[in-house]
Amino acid sequence: MSTNAARAQSSTIPEEVDPVESSRMSFGDHLEELRSCLIRALLGVALATALALMFGTSVLSIVFRPLLTVQQANGLQPRLQALGPTDAFAAYMKISFLTGFLVSMPWVLHQGWRFVAAGLYAHERRFVQMLTWASSGLFAIGVLFLYFVALPIVLQFFISFNRSFEASGLMPSAFQRLLLQIPDSKTHATDNVGPLQVPVLGDDPADQKTGMWINSRTRRLVVRTPDGLWSTPLEPAAVSPAVHSEFAIDFYISFVLQLALAFGIAFETPLVVSFIAWTGIVSAASMVRARRYIIFAIVVIAAVITPPDVMSQLLLAIPMYLLFELGLQIAKVAERAKRKSADKA
Repeated sequence: MSTNAARAQSSTIPEEVDPVESSRMSFGDHLEELRSCLIRALLGVALATALALMFGTSVLSIVFRPLLTVQQANGLQPRLQALGPTDAFAAYMKISFLTGFLVSMPWVLHQGWRFVAAGLYAHERRFVQMLTWASSGLFAIGVLFLYFVALPIVLQFFISFNRSFEASGLMPSAFQRLLLQIPDSKTHATDNVGPLQVPVLGDDPADQKTGMWINSRTRRLVVRTPDGLWSTPLEPAAVSPAVHSEFAIDFYISFVLQLALAFGIAFETPLVVSFIAWTGIVSAASMVRARRYIIFAIVVIAAVITPPDVMSQLLLAIPMYLLFELGLQIAKVAERAKRKSADKA
C-alpha cells in the first residue's frame, strides 16, 4: 500500500529538466544552423561586393595612395604600369570583389561565431557574443594598421632597396667600341654659351605665363608654355638607378590585399588565446611555459601568410607576439573570473 502511494506521488511530481540535455542540439540541427550561417555569410559578401563595384575607382585610388605617396617622397614619378590593355579593368574588378570580401569579413566572422555559439551553453554564448564584436573590431584595426603604418614602411624599404642598383660605368671601353663598331664620341666645348639658370621654387607660380623652373616639393622640372604646363620627374641622385620602382597594377593589388588579409587575421590573436584558455583547451599557464615554441610558431605563420620578404614578416610577427601577450593577460583575467563564479556556485 505504501509502495503504491509512493509511486503515485512520484508520478505527480514533474521530473527536473537537465539544463545540459535541454541545450544540446542534434546533428541535424547543427547542419541546419551551419547552412543558415553560410547563406547569411554569402549574402553579406554579395551585398558588400555590389557596393564595392559601385565605388571601384574610389577604392583603387585609396589602395594606390600609399604607393604614390612613397614614390613622390623618393622623387619618382607617382604612377603604376598597366602591362596589358585589360589590366586596369581587371584590377577594377579584382579590387571590387576582394574589397567586398574584406569589408564583409566582420559579418562572416559574426556568422562563424554564431555557429560556434549554437553548440555552447547559455553562459558560454554570452562570452562568444563579446568575441564576435571584438573579432570584427580587431580585424578592422589590423587592416588599418597595415594601411597607415606597415604598408608605407614596406614600400619605402623596397623602393630604397631598388635604388641601390646604380647604372654607372656604362661607357664602352676601347675594345668594346671596336667590337661593336661604335664611333668615338668627341665633345666640343664652346665659350659662347653661358650656364643655364633654372630657378628652384617651392611650388609652381600661378602668375607666370611662360618660363622654366624646378619644383623642389614635387622634384620636377616644369616648363610653362602658352598651351599649358609640361614637366618631367628629376632623379634625386647623380646616377640613374638600374631598377625603377614602377610596379604593375595587378601585382601591387595582389600584394596589398594579401597583406590586408594576413594582418586582419593576425590581429585576432588575443581572442584566439583568450578563447582557448577560457574553454579549458589549454590553460594560460601552459601557454606561458610554451612561450618560446609559440614565438617560433608566430614567426612561421608570419612567413607563410605574408609575401616572401623579411620586412613584411617582421611587421606582422612583432604585432602578433604583442597581441599574444595581450591575449595571455585577458586569458588570466577570464580564468580568475571563471574560478570565482565556480566557487560561488
